[in-house]
Amino acid sequence: MNVIFDSIYARACMGAGLAVLTGLRAFLPLAFVAFYSRLDFASSPKLTDTPLAFLENWWVIAILLSLAVVELVADKVFIRSAVLARATQPLKVVFGGLVFAAPAASDGWIAMLVTGIAGLIIAGLTAHVWQQARPANAEKPALVLVSLYVDIIVLIGTLIFVLLPLIGALLACFVILVFYRVRVISKRKHRGLRILRD
Repeated sequence: MNVIFDSIYARACMGAGLAVLTGLRAFLPLAFVAFYSRLDFASSPKLTDTPLAFLENWWVIAILLSLAVVELVADKVFIRSAVLARATQPLKVVFGGLVFAAPAASDGWIAMLVTGIAGLIIAGLTAHVWQQARPANAEKPALVLVSLYVDIIVLIGTLIFVLLPLIGALLACFVILVFYRVRVISKRKHRGLRILRD
């Protein structure tokens, strides 16, 4: 049972899944990971006596939750804003690295560094895929509904990955597969346009 819930593999899978969710919402996964860690809930990361122990402070959790609420509201009010998307993209990448490094914090600096870099990549890929896949021409009520669904997915996903860490790897593999498919379709489209121009 230790391998499933409290091993370096389980923590890596949890971090990968959380990094995917951070690519969708910058602050919410880290806020809840810090909250769960503070409560020592289920398989949540053990941050006490690690370089990321500051995340367990109530004031840090409150700031992260406040920023998460601002992001959720802004995503619905400025639903078509390219500026908002570009502004949150670097935050998603940075916080993706941080949220992946959190489960590995108890394994030392090298584990944190490796998982942090992996988190940057996974969150960046997820944010890119989400920007490509997000329906741009839909009506505003439909876009707001999609945004609400994403909020729910991030909330439930964060809880699931803390309860069953190994599932996080499946989500990360799925995002990498979708990223690959988006790239292939994009190349085919551009190749077709070049043929038409010639």
